[in-house]
Amino acid sequence: AAELDGVVPGSIIRAAGEPPLPVELLSTGTAGGVALALRLAVAEYLLEDAPGFMIMDDPLVYLDPERKAQAAAVLQEFARKKQLIVTTCDPVTADLLGGNIIRL
Repeated sequence: AAELDGVVPGSIIRAAGEPPLPVELLSTGTAGGVALALRLAVAEYLLEDAPGFMIMDDPLVYLDPERKAQAAAVLQEFARKKQLIVTTCDPVTADLLGGNIIRL
């Protein structure tokens, strides 16, 4: 869970009884993974059973190769339920995500 600071997470809720963890203490990759998970959770909640889609601009850019592969699998799972459009300039990310690649 996360405590929001406006529209972005300000801290991460940890196990019961432990104080929240400020996002500033997370590595860039961990913070990127948390932000991605939060965006997907909000999208799933807002879209529920309604038709809809989500557009993301290079959501895996700050992730190391292992986290990038794991996050790509999560995005592919989301894309099985809702339309997902991802823009990226990284051919590795495009290959990981698969789908319909449009080269410009």
